Amino acid sequence: MKKIALFGGTFNPVHKGHINLAVEVQSLFNFDRFYFIPSKIPPHKKLPNTTPEERIQMLKLAIEDLDRSIFDISDIEICSSKKSYTYNTLVKFNKIYKNNELFFIVGTDIFATIKTWNRWEELFDLANFVVVNRPNYSMDKMLQTIPVKLLSLVIRFEDFVFGMEKKIILTHIKEVPISSTDIRELLSNDEYIDFLPQKVYEYIRNNNLYREAR
Repeated sequence: MKKIALFGGTFNPVHKGHINLAVEVQSLFNFDRFYFIPSKIPPHKKLPNTTPEERIQMLKLAIEDLDRSIFDISDIEICSSKKSYTYNTLVKFNKIYKNNELFFIVGTDIFATIKTWNRWEELFDLANFVVVNRPNYSMDKMLQTIPVKLLSLVIRFEDFVFGMEKKIILTHIKEVPISSTDIRELLSNDEYIDFLPQKVYEYIRNNNLYREAR
């Protein structure tokens, strides 16, 4: 039975915080495959001001130096004409990886909004959720925000054993205090961003992305 990690987001742009999260979570769980899943039409965000192709290209550059036998990019949401609902993505991956274990990776800040997600009560039948700490949004704050009925599913990473199902796994990693929103604002002012992988920064500059006039 394979263990498959799914890490979704707009990745607009992908930055060192995303890569650090992926590498650290992978070092803890030792997944067989780890997929970055860029969304096409995010349900809770404005449409990205970059094309799907540009965001995928930035992801490719960002993970060039990772183990590509493990880390990969899925275009399953990019190729869909529908909104990028997590429920639909998990259903599709369950068909692809039938009888394997799926783990959906998400930050505390995003998971705190779980009650607004499409068919949220059904999501935990489709995958375990790995909830990772995020700057300015503690685990305690997230646990006080999510529906009470989910608290029985919560388990610390240290207590988790593969084969467990319907779990919300609290996972602590080293935080990188930056967001894609912050980076876009800095880039619009033509400021250098140390939190971007060098090849991603060069791609952004060469293609004139995130400029105010775009």
